[in-house]
Amino acid sequence: MSTHSQRRGDRYFEDVELGEERTVTDARTITEADIVNYAGVSGDFGDIHVSEEAAKNTAFGRRIAPGNMVHAIAETIGINWAVEAFSYGHDTIRFVNPVFIGDTITVHTEVTDVAEYNEEFGRIVNTYTVTNQRDETVLVDDHILLVKRRTANE
Repeated sequence: MSTHSQRRGDRYFEDVELGEERTVTDARTITEADIVNYAGVSGDFGDIHVSEEAAKNTAFGRRIAPGNMVHAIAETIGINWAVEAFSYGHDTIRFVNPVFIGDTITVHTEVTDVAEYNEEFGRIVNTYTVTNQRDETVLVDDHILLVKRRTANE
């Protein structure tokens, strides 16, 4: 198993090894603006996300970030290493712990499957573990990616 640092846009399918791990150095702090903008785009105006008063009466005692928003941010952080990659879907997405306004998330990935797909792309599974600044796991996800294969000219 090898470990690679995060480098953007320089890796092809043939460069990926089963078991390799990557901790992304681009941390992202979740802001109130993120939640407001996400609500406007998605229509998710759930009280637990947008109403401080209503959220006080929940198990969390305050507003939490929408899980799908956290997932989208984590996915964007975690995918930027390949020359070209496309999401082929996700398996077993789990929102393990809440993310609060002001939490900073980081993404750790491990390649848990590598397979042939077609002449242009290979298929890999990146298992994402998203943590906050307290090193608590907040999200786990098996992200299936189609990654550009190297051609004879590359």
